Amino acid sequence: MKQKTACYFLAILLILAVQISFARTYYVSPTGSDLNPGYEINAPFKTMKKALGKTDMTEILVRGGIHYITGDSTVSINKIGTAPGAYTIRNYPGERPLFDCSGLNATKKGFSVTGRYWHIIGIDIMKAKDNGMYITGDDNIIEFCTFFENEDSGLQLSGGATNNQIINCDSYYNKDATSENADGFACKLDVGTGNSFKGCRAWQNSDDGWDGYLRGSDNISTTLDSCWSFRNGYLKTGATSGANGDGNGFKMGGSDATDLSHHMTLTRCVAFNNRKRGFDQNNNRGSMTLYNNTSFANASGNYIMNSIALDAGNVMTVKNCIAFTAAGTAGSNSFVTGAVIQSNSWQSPLAASNADFISLDTVGARSPRKADGSLPDINFMHLAEGSDLVDAGQIVGLSFSGTAPEIGAFEIVPTASLTFTFNGNGNWNDDANWLNAAMPPAVLNTGNQIIINPIEGGQCLLNIPYTVAPGAVLTVMPGKTLIVPGSLIITQ
Repeated sequence: MKQKTACYFLAILLILAVQISFARTYYVSPTGSDLNPGYEINAPFKTMKKALGKTDMTEILVRGGIHYITGDSTVSINKIGTAPGAYTIRNYPGERPLFDCSGLNATKKGFSVTGRYWHIIGIDIMKAKDNGMYITGDDNIIEFCTFFENEDSGLQLSGGATNNQIINCDSYYNKDATSENADGFACKLDVGTGNSFKGCRAWQNSDDGWDGYLRGSDNISTTLDSCWSFRNGYLKTGATSGANGDGNGFKMGGSDATDLSHHMTLTRCVAFNNRKRGFDQNNNRGSMTLYNNTSFANASGNYIMNSIALDAGNVMTVKNCIAFTAAGTAGSNSFVTGAVIQSNSWQSPLAASNADFISLDTVGARSPRKADGSLPDINFMHLAEGSDLVDAGQIVGLSFSGTAPEIGAFEIVPTASLTFTFNGNGNWNDDANWLNAAMPPAVLNTGNQIIINPIEGGQCLLNIPYTVAPGAVLTVMPGKTLIVPGSLIITQ
């Protein structure tokens, strides 16, 4: 019996050892060594190849600094996970690693992702001799990564890639030898279905910001939400990319024989200052659904979507979108016969003008992202209060505030309501008479309130002109006194 018990105990220890060995974090650093154990932060590996080759690896934390990728050493990510998040590559907290691929041999990609259920977060890839990252795997998440100055598209999905999510990534200054292939993001050729992009930016790529051209795939679907595409068809220097570079913001499809369908859904996306078109059908036969997008000052047109008839059963739908130019017009816009075009800025009774926008200045579009990877806050193409484009859209399934969606990509976000309480005695403009010394601004805006509640026996003397905007509330508590010797304006 003792002998059996000992055997059982040994078996349990072996099982625990196996389980532990299957979940280990490894570290990679430019100053590391592949002779190190790798799983200790002070003894990291030097190369991704070494860490990716460990059978018990589930996470790789990459230290900041420059990691040089040379020769034929494309970073190959090929393990097949069995559930979401099975494997992770991410930046070490507070640091940002850069993979410099300028030493790769000709035509070599920076990263190749053939695996499944990988989550890659917080890395930058530059100067690969082909794509910065090339994905043929499924169910992966690429988040808060940057791809720039590569010799083909910054990030490309092809080879049957299915159900991948690209979130909060940037791709810019990518250029191939002929300028006709390097897009910011490419979901094209023989790509699979169900891929999506959210919160991504593409600018100054030699070809297009996004390219959905098909060769080998048909009847696939791709979605884009809250993505920005600008100044494509121009190079890092500011010069044009030449005749071969298309320079479109969002190219939604197309094929060699003009017979393939790429079903594209774009919501809350923005295209501006591209060398050619903002949103381009490009002989796509598939369904195209555009809700709440904004297209501004694209040189060859904002929405050019009439190049070819759709296949039977497919539908083009454009709702709640803005088309505008620096000249104050809608610019060039065209759609296939039978398209559903409703509640857009160029359609009566709507009429967009400069006054509808807080700013037409694109400053800040390239600004650093927030700490969580989300897009920066800018005023460009955001609607001004009082615009007739506010609450003028149709309900299409996107979140909104107010009575109906805004027209365009940017919903006005209500400011949090503020309450100011007068609890002292005497003049209005004395901070000491307000709770927490929080005296209200010169105009009480919509949604905010003032409570007049002076101390026992006290009073509030409104000794300055004051305005209460529509939707704001001024309340004098029962038994309390507000004296108005001057001007109190309550607007309607």
